[in-house]
Amino acid sequence: MRLFEISAHLPFLPSLARGVLGMVGTDDPLALSRTTVLLPTRRAALALREAFLAAASGRTLLLPRMRALSGLSTEEADELSLPELLDQPPAVDAARRQAVLTTMILRLPTRYGGPGTPEQAWGLATALAELMDEMALEGCDPARLAELVPEEFSAHWQVTLTFLRGVLQAWQGWLAEHGLSDIGPRRVAALEAQAAQWRASPPADPVIAAGIGAGGTIPAAAALLRVVARLPQGAVVLHGTGEATGDGLWGAIGESPGHPLSGQVRLLSALDAVPGDVMPWPGAGAGDPALARRSEMLCRALRPAAGIGAWLERRPDHWRPGLEGLSLLDAPDLQSEAAAIALLLREAVETPGTRAALITPDRELGRRVAAELTRHGVLADDSAGQPLGETPTGAFLRLIALAVAEGFAPVPLLALLKHPLCAGGLSRAEWMEAVRLVERRALRGPRPAPGLPGLRARVREALGRERDAALLARAERLLSALEAGLDGFAELDDSIARPPADLLDCHLAAAERLATTDTRPGGLRLYAGEEGEPLAVHLANLPPALRQMPPMGPAGWPALFDALLEGPVAPAIRMSRGKKGDRHPRIAILGLLEARLQDFDLAVLGSLEEGAWPQSTDPGPWLSRPMRHDFGLPEPETRIGRVAADFLLAAASAPRVVLSWTRKRSGAPTVPSRWLTRLETFLAGQHKGDGKGLSVARSPALAWAAQLDMPQVVRPCPRPAPSPPPEARPREISVTEVAGLMADPYGFYARRVLQLSPFDPLDAEVGASDYGSLVHDAMARWTARLDGSPNGWPGQEQARAWFDECAEEALAGAAARPSLLAFWRPRLARIGDFAVAEEEASQPARTILRRHAELSGRLPVADGAVTMKVRADRIDERSDGTLAIIDYKTGTPPSDSEVAKGLAPQMPLEAAIAAAGGFRAGQRAVPRAPVSSLAYWRLTGGSTAGEVKPLKGDPATLAADALDNTEALLRGFLLGHRRFIARPHPRRTPVRSDFDHLARVAEWGDAGEE
Repeated sequence: MRLFEISAHLPFLPSLARGVLGMVGTDDPLALSRTTVLLPTRRAALALREAFLAAASGRTLLLPRMRALSGLSTEEADELSLPELLDQPPAVDAARRQAVLTTMILRLPTRYGGPGTPEQAWGLATALAELMDEMALEGCDPARLAELVPEEFSAHWQVTLTFLRGVLQAWQGWLAEHGLSDIGPRRVAALEAQAAQWRASPPADPVIAAGIGAGGTIPAAAALLRVVARLPQGAVVLHGTGEATGDGLWGAIGESPGHPLSGQVRLLSALDAVPGDVMPWPGAGAGDPALARRSEMLCRALRPAAGIGAWLERRPDHWRPGLEGLSLLDAPDLQSEAAAIALLLREAVETPGTRAALITPDRELGRRVAAELTRHGVLADDSAGQPLGETPTGAFLRLIALAVAEGFAPVPLLALLKHPLCAGGLSRAEWMEAVRLVERRALRGPRPAPGLPGLRARVREALGRERDAALLARAERLLSALEAGLDGFAELDDSIARPPADLLDCHLAAAERLATTDTRPGGLRLYAGEEGEPLAVHLANLPPALRQMPPMGPAGWPALFDALLEGPVAPAIRMSRGKKGDRHPRIAILGLLEARLQDFDLAVLGSLEEGAWPQSTDPGPWLSRPMRHDFGLPEPETRIGRVAADFLLAAASAPRVVLSWTRKRSGAPTVPSRWLTRLETFLAGQHKGDGKGLSVARSPALAWAAQLDMPQVVRPCPRPAPSPPPEARPREISVTEVAGLMADPYGFYARRVLQLSPFDPLDAEVGASDYGSLVHDAMARWTARLDGSPNGWPGQEQARAWFDECAEEALAGAAARPSLLAFWRPRLARIGDFAVAEEEASQPARTILRRHAELSGRLPVADGAVTMKVRADRIDERSDGTLAIIDYKTGTPPSDSEVAKGLAPQMPLEAAIAAAGGFRAGQRAVPRAPVSSLAYWRLTGGSTAGEVKPLKGDPATLAADALDNTEALLRGFLLGHRRFIARPHPRRTPVRSDFDHLARVAEWGDAGEE
């Protein structure tokens, strides 16, 4: 038996390549091409090609045949020309298997733990498929499930076990009916067929299985390796242990599934071999002594409990060389960790020829580091790939389903419309111009009514007020293109169940129509990116599979579609639009599988936290831990052993290694990986009796990252106090702006001089202003209706009927969603009761001659240099020749004290304008007359629907004082050079604070008070 090892501190693939070249020799140039090398992953096979070229020192080579053993598929087995496989049924398609299992799982009632929705059943089918493959690879017969005693388990597991036996039996019947075999048994059959072929006819040329540790514990794979090790020119090459271990410790490692070497121990046991049978790989060399010491140190720290007594040996001088090139990075949060790692990788680029990599199972960290590297001009993509649902096209498809399911709510709708693939048959520029128009004018603020009709009503209501036919036509074209694109897929309700395959067809057809531009079909745009081919292949495989599933409620389609895209992974998508060669050739971001067997000059091992690396152990939803043990499946901790081996081999072989973890993730504290804890604990005990043990040096990268955005000198900016020239200052001011000018001049400056206006938030909660606008609209319509009555007061019943009609018109104009209409309608009805009662009470005295609603008024002030304007809610012409001004408030009106002090000058200024004859009702001016009454009508529609609050004091006196104060204010701010300072009066709070961030109030103001 030919068993070899390459020590953990040596670069595995370069050592393997040198050994193979030495084995085949140079006499026959074709000898290498006849050699077969079996490796654990395809990426390792690609890296071995580079290692052969480097080892050849420029010589031309015909490379050996390289195969990935653990990922051996049916197609690869056929490439190996195994005639035995031709007699077996072909393997079932993975998507079809998933759909059939989903259909079977849906039959389990929810009261017994069954799935409630198709996407939940799809997820359970994924776990079941993994369990079936694991059972096949581990050689567990499904018929043995009957041997498990369900009475030993809880009621939940009893039901699950009974159901699982039935599903597996039904699945075998389905395979037999369709003449297919399962994926796992087919893979095992390929391994067994290859072993049988080589056993019967040993190849004359070399066959080398290299780097297969934990993957070789699969019985069929172990049997194949046994055959390879006994071939005349066969060899099995393992990654070395890094530390000499006795037979007792070797057995303890085999009984510790979470140990990094447990897979190798089990493999050697399956090969009937002991550690003494493993020989050094020829040509590997001794390597760096410091790395050899580090490898020994790591293995000592990771020993199982049976060998932990060796920690009591205190030899700090022996272990100190192993700390060379090893550092620790403990970041406060994930973003700090990513920024520091990016700087470490960027530093490695400065040394010519240096190869650096981030190795992590955490895809979020990989994406963050890739984004941070672009800041330094380095492009490095996450080579672990990207889930299809997170690719640009996958996100576009998911957004279509989400927007339809959410009834075209503003947030998902705009996410869809602004996606780079969305065009709806228009040019992209024209499409985006219309999208921005609809967003600004119609989608900001409260959510419109659901569905495309509600969206169209909101757009017409918003743009109709502007009376711009061109803008309305542009928006209508966008809505028409959206409706045409979503034809057949515009609603997802549960009124009629539909087959999932039909929903997918409608979904994809809508996606192609929406992706179409004026020059290019949507299909070409959807599948043009790097993810296009794998996504197109995956979507093409789904319809035949989904036809195996029963009809479902369309409302559940978005969740099921997300589940359909969860599993497959697209190749790494580059971060920029540059060419593929733009990626840096010496920087890599790798997952654990991709990094296996590779070597780097700098290796950053990221996300070393419990739950991330190693991941939490989960036996799955179908079998508990005792059930897996009784059934003969490996413990869930076996997966921890595999990733522990990845940690050990990566940390032992690179000259520079950074062990990185973050103290908080998503705001929650984390726990460092058990391997970090073990290493630090072991090193802390290595001292000479003084208690000062060894420790891993801290990486300086965190300090670098902290200084990256920190200015050398902090120079605070002064408080903003703009003073534009008089000609740049407005010459018109609304009465409602006067109070804001007094309380916050900077806000007035930003709004009127800079002409800035904040956008309303998307999908905003309906606020007081929205309700106030609705009440003002209803009251204005009703007042105009009363004023146009030919006989004066039409009577209480008619007036009440008119108010109901006006309220419905106002509600229809608001284009709000039904829930809001149902909330507002009874409040308006109560306001109508109050308003009709007030008008009825005034009729006996017949004091009101005319009622005017929403009157525009203007008054020149400051010697005519400034025009003051207003829009009054209501002005009544009274029989005594005076005017009464009414202002509607849905909130709390100003107090008499505030009005008297000039803090709320709106009503007195309206009185001044009315007394000067500045109001007009259409083409007719309201007669110039004194104002005898100023009153607020507080209209809430609540338990107290409304109340009248007249202002105390003489209206003429209030108007004169307010006008004098306002003129002085306007002369300073609008005609003079007075500076617009934010919040000049500490106790005067402005109604709006839209521009506090521009005024930097938080820098100079009282942060606690703000």
